[in-house]
Amino acid sequence: MACQQTINHQVSKESLIFEAIEFSKMFGIAKSSNEQFVFTINNQDTNWYHLDKTQKNLKIVVLSSVFSAYLSELNCQKNIIGVDNIHYYNDSILLHQFNQGLIVEIGEDGLIDEESLLRLKPDIVVGSSFNKINTAFMKRLKLQNIEYIICDNFKEQHPLARAEWIKFFGSIMNQTIQSDSIFNVTKLNYQTILKTTNLNKNRKMVMTDAKFGDTWNVPGGNSYTAQLINDAGGLYIFQQKTDKFSYPLSMEVVIKAASLADIWIHTNQYKSLKDMIKVDNRYAFFKPFNSHQVFNNNKRENKFGGNDFWEKGVVRPDIILKDLQSIFSGDSNKNDSLHFYTKLN
Repeated sequence: MACQQTINHQVSKESLIFEAIEFSKMFGIAKSSNEQFVFTINNQDTNWYHLDKTQKNLKIVVLSSVFSAYLSELNCQKNIIGVDNIHYYNDSILLHQFNQGLIVEIGEDGLIDEESLLRLKPDIVVGSSFNKINTAFMKRLKLQNIEYIICDNFKEQHPLARAEWIKFFGSIMNQTIQSDSIFNVTKLNYQTILKTTNLNKNRKMVMTDAKFGDTWNVPGGNSYTAQLINDAGGLYIFQQKTDKFSYPLSMEVVIKAASLADIWIHTNQYKSLKDMIKVDNRYAFFKPFNSHQVFNNNKRENKFGGNDFWEKGVVRPDIILKDLQSIFSGDSNKNDSLHFYTKLN
C-alpha cells in the first residue's frame, strides 16, 4: 500500500518537520527522522497520508485530467491505469496508453463504475472531496487497501498555488527533487513576467466569458482568472466583485458594465466572431467584438472538448501568463505566437 491515512501512533505531529509551502493553503508535506507524510486541508478537515517510500511502481487512478497533468510533468504517465473519461485528456503518451488498453475509463464523479475501479486494484485513487461524501464507496476502497487522496486544487485562486501542487504529487511519487525543480522554473518564469507587467500603467480593460443559456457567468474579482488578468497587465472589468467564484449576470448587466472593454477573453465554445453573432446579435454591442480583440483559450482543445488549458495550463500558469501578456500588449497578431489562445476572426 502506498499511503496510510493515519499517522503512525509512535510519531506525534509536534515531532514533524514541515516543508515550506509558498503559495498553496490546501496541502502540506511533513517528515520525521525516518518517515514522510503529505496532508490536504479541506475547510476544518485535514487528511494525512503516510508515504511508503519502498513502493516504486504505484498504480494510480485519476478522476480529472489536471491530476494526470502533474504526473505527466513528472513523466509518470506509466503509473496511471484508470481515468474518469478519456475524452477530457490531451497528453499524447497517456492517450497512446489508453489506445493500447493499458488505461481503463471508470466514470466521472458521481457516476463511477465501482466494480471496474475495484477490478483495477490501484494503490491510489486521486479525486476531489466530492466523492468523500459517499461513505459506502470510501469504505469499499478501504477494505481493498485502496487509498483515496483528495486533491481540491481547483479551490486555490492563485495560479502559482495550483501549480505548487506538483510538490504534493512529487512527494507521492518519490520525485521531490524533480517536482521542486519544475515548480521553481514555473515560479521564476511567472514572476519574471509579473515584474514587466507591473511597470505597465496603461492597463487594458478586460472582459471574460459569454452568455450560456440565459445567464453570463463572470469570475469574481479574487478568482483564479482575475489573478491571471491582473498579473498579465490587464484590468478586469468586474474586479470589484470580490468573491473567488463566479457571478451569474444577465446580458443587459454585462452590456452596461463591459461594453467599452478593450479585450475579450475566454468566450466559452465560440471559435469565430461569426459563430457568436449567430447566437446573439447583441455581442456586437461590445467594443472588443467590433475591434477584433476577442481571444479564446481553446487552441489546444481536442475534438471532444477536452481542453489542455485546464490540464497542462494549471501546472504551467507561466505559459498562460505569457500568452495573456502578449494579448494585452498587442503583440499577439499572429496566432502561432500563442500557446493556449487563438484570436477569433
